[in-house]
Amino acid sequence: MPEIVKALASPLANVDKITIVSTGNGNAAGMNKITGDVAAMAAQIPALFETLSGVQFSDLLSKVKMIGDKAPKPDDKA
Repeated sequence: MPEIVKALASPLANVDKITIVSTGNGNAAGMNKITGDVAAMAAQIPALFETLSGVQFSDLLSKVKMIGDKAPKPDDKA
C-alpha cells in the first residue's frame, strides 16, 4: 500500500508552486479541497487493491503480522 500512495503523490514532487483560485463556494475550498481530495484517493486504495489483486486487504494485513511473528531458524553450522 505505501508504494501505491507514493505513486499517487509522486507527481506532486515535481510541482514547484501551486496557485489556488477559490470562489469559496461548496463545502471545501482552496487548500482544504486539495488535501481532502488526496485523502479521498488514499481512502480508496484498499478497494483498488482488492479489485486488482482479488485478495481481501484485511487478509493481506493479517498475514503480515504472521510473517513478523515467525522466529528465525537457528544456524545449523554453529
